Amino acid sequence: MMTKNISELMPASCSAELILACGGRSTRMGGENKLLSPISGKPCIYRACKPFCGFSEIRRIIISAPPELFDTYKSALSGIEKPILFVNSGETRQQSVTNAVKAAREDIIMIHDGARPLVSYEEIRASLDDAFSYGSSIVSTPMTETIRFSDGETSYSPDRSKYYLIKTPQSFSRKLYLCALENSTGDYTDDAQLLDGAGITPHLTMGSRNNIKITISEDLKMAESLIGSDNIRIGHGYDVHKLVPDRKLILGGVEIPYTLGLLGHSDADVLTHALMDSLLGAAALGDIGRLFPDTDDRYKGADSIELLKEVCRVLHDNGYQIVNTDITVIAQKPKLSPYILTMRETLARAMEVDVGAVSVKATTEEGLGFTGSGEGIAAHAVSLIKG
Repeated sequence: MMTKNISELMPASCSAELILACGGRSTRMGGENKLLSPISGKPCIYRACKPFCGFSEIRRIIISAPPELFDTYKSALSGIEKPILFVNSGETRQQSVTNAVKAAREDIIMIHDGARPLVSYEEIRASLDDAFSYGSSIVSTPMTETIRFSDGETSYSPDRSKYYLIKTPQSFSRKLYLCALENSTGDYTDDAQLLDGAGITPHLTMGSRNNIKITISEDLKMAESLIGSDNIRIGHGYDVHKLVPDRKLILGGVEIPYTLGLLGHSDADVLTHALMDSLLGAAALGDIGRLFPDTDDRYKGADSIELLKEVCRVLHDNGYQIVNTDITVIAQKPKLSPYILTMRETLARAMEVDVGAVSVKATTEEGLGFTGSGEGIAAHAVSLIKG
């Protein structure tokens, strides 16, 4: 039992590290490594890590895994911007987590299963805050279905209102966790049990039912479905360029015969620029001025379709897929309708999506404003992505 006062073991700050438990052998997946299984285009382990990267308090990710998988997992986590430390896993989950905890150095440790790819921002925030306030946080959800106990001789249905499903993250003051290790015996499959063994009652933090653990192949299908329905993001883009002589007019990657062209540092493809900004905006990744600054000579006269391919690569690296996009070009002249299908096909190829996911429309402004007077061309784009 604990001999120290709990108050002495409380965290001094919210500075934290994520410990990802990845020592399992996926025996119920038929030998397939579930942490590498793709979910909407990204490995399960990547999706388990990515939501934690949005928290400045989380300084580092510690991954406990078999040494022979270090390089494989490192590759699967390409695009994760937090520092990552690999430590050897043990024969049991408790040994694996203990190895990682001993390598940690921040005030709070957040222990999460590498097979839980749908943890939400809200769950992470609540768990981190509760660990700071109470010294521990066990993400859980109330039992909503009838359960039954049976040991072969006795059988009954307990009151489900007193039962909870335990999930991760499970977050702790690092000093409290280390003290619990010293004051408990046995080997545990759950970190809340470790605290129980040391005589400490962990704090329950309410979580989401969508925070499922991938255990069998059917769970992968459920995760795909939940990501597709719950993680849709929308972005808007707008751009305008001036029409001048002696420039090509390029819209949606298609050269349009006209006496004037658009002025800009690159090829000034106003349609594609609006599209790129809508995609980056949906992912909260800035805009094309940040990615391709007009002060950089590398992008002077650049083909905007090639820039679009780079934007799509950035989205993919951050775990996003394009759902669809709708673009409106505003131009008094020239007439664009003969070129719209070619624009859609060109953009779809660059984004690696079906042409049916790309809408391009053209309109005039009835002679009003700078577009109506023929001084320039503008474009609006709205895009949906999922992550």
